[in-house]
Amino acid sequence: MIAEQIHIGIVGFGPKGFYGLERLLAFLNKKTEIPKIQIHLFNKTDAFATGWVYDCNQPDFLVMNYPNQYISLKPHTNPPPVCDLLPFTKWRAQRSKNSEEFEETQIAPRNEVGCYLTSYFEKLVANTKPQITIHKHITTVMGIKHEGSRFKLQTKDIGFQSPYFNSLLLTTGHSPSITGRLENAKKNDCTIPFVYPFSETMKHIGAQEIVSCKGIGLTAIDTILALTEGRSGYFNGSSVSGLAYCKSGLEPKLILPFSRSGIPGIPRGSNTVMLKQTSFYLKRFVENLPKSSAKFDFEKDILPVIKQDIVAAFYHSLFKRCNFNFEPDADFKNLQKAIDRFHEKNSELKRFSADDLLFSILNTKKNQHQAVKTYWKFWLNENKKEASPYVAAAAAWRFLAEDFKYLYRNNLLTEASKIRFQQHYFGVFNRISYGPPEINIHKMIALMDAEILDFSFAKSPKITMHSKQLETDAVTQKVHFQHYVDARLPRGHNKKKSGMYSNGNGLFSFENQSDNLGEIRCTQEGNPINIKGNSIQKIVLYGTPTEGTLFDNDTLSRKHNDTATQWAKDTVAQLQDTKMAYSYYEK
Repeated sequence: MIAEQIHIGIVGFGPKGFYGLERLLAFLNKKTEIPKIQIHLFNKTDAFATGWVYDCNQPDFLVMNYPNQYISLKPHTNPPPVCDLLPFTKWRAQRSKNSEEFEETQIAPRNEVGCYLTSYFEKLVANTKPQITIHKHITTVMGIKHEGSRFKLQTKDIGFQSPYFNSLLLTTGHSPSITGRLENAKKNDCTIPFVYPFSETMKHIGAQEIVSCKGIGLTAIDTILALTEGRSGYFNGSSVSGLAYCKSGLEPKLILPFSRSGIPGIPRGSNTVMLKQTSFYLKRFVENLPKSSAKFDFEKDILPVIKQDIVAAFYHSLFKRCNFNFEPDADFKNLQKAIDRFHEKNSELKRFSADDLLFSILNTKKNQHQAVKTYWKFWLNENKKEASPYVAAAAAWRFLAEDFKYLYRNNLLTEASKIRFQQHYFGVFNRISYGPPEINIHKMIALMDAEILDFSFAKSPKITMHSKQLETDAVTQKVHFQHYVDARLPRGHNKKKSGMYSNGNGLFSFENQSDNLGEIRCTQEGNPINIKGNSIQKIVLYGTPTEGTLFDNDTLSRKHNDTATQWAKDTVAQLQDTKMAYSYYEK
């Protein structure tokens, strides 16, 4: 007997893959009659729904960088899910027996978010219709072959016989970029090109060795904690009284983080969740754009407006604290006049500039190491204040990002300035507005006090790999290291080493960032654009692979740049197409 079966694939099954499956099952659940459907989930590891970021087996000291109240699996569109999906705070409150109000403000370990994802993935699978079969494949997809209106997948698993797929959702996250970095790494080198999972990548780093660490962002903080708290060291005290680090003797002798700017991320305090947007200059700029608009240069045309909102956020907060009368909806020229009047009355207060925030210059009169500590202590102190103007200014980008996304996804930036934004300003705004939780910065300061963490080489040191040496001109310091750790998440795709994206019969094309790196070209809906300039309708990119077109792909967000909902809707709509090709298998 011959049975008609439809095959649908989701390649990369972290949170974004989970969201795609959830929407697909929800749309299928609306149908009274469906054919036999085989849904294939492809993931490099057995961490389905979590990926390596939220792996349930990672240690508790790896925490989220925002409070629990922002985490929810609930979809923002209809149809409803096939099972009830509780917000994370409610789910966690049921487990911890704490109140939901308490849990909203807490910052959870990433492994617990992984348990949340896993539990609901299992519930979704358990609530599927009997006509639907879900297959989990632990393998890497190496290529996609286009055959007519369908696709076949090539995987590392030589035993996998690919069916003909009618629809594909590609949610591969950073994996292709990571693969390219790993392949470029020299064998038998001292370099660790990617840090996750720590138990594997850094197990050969010996106790009391010296580790240089490229990056001082969120991934670098994870790395530093893995090499200290993850090696049986522990912290005493509290973030109020100050933490002290107790050595285990298993950690490195020195960890030397560095970056291009040498400026670390701004810690986010619990009071930031209370902030509201008060300035709307960029929003008005976007709303007043003509239907057909010329492309903008980011630095000349857009950045000045962003700076206006940052300045306004600072002074709106400062004015309120000082009971100074002002008009919050005033245009920027009138706001500047109000600022002038304010400083005439308060001449002892330093005038604020957006450049003070965006392009901070650390006070390195003593040394770079002390300057980093001073910088962090300043922001920790500001976070304690009920309405800090500095905290309001640092949070401004989080409100502006939605309007900037409109410019980005509608291709309203010149190609050159878009690349400039990706390579420089993306990191600047992340450092300012999406920094680490306060507790992690208290830990960093404790490690500095314990003389394990050293920022003396933090700003663009000279690196000599053959002699394993860092050097800084600041005070002519040199140090030799045993290990060179790249503690950054890779961005962009290596056009020659991006797995299935570089091996797809011309299905994918790239916007060039450099000779080797590029972003995958796609439509606003996530359809890849092939080498002939045509969009591939039955393949949709979701999350990180869309970053050439869609900005700010928060891993856990269900709303930002959601290409999965329309993919699921279109995939299910195809079931009604009598011309749809089926693959045939004998029972």
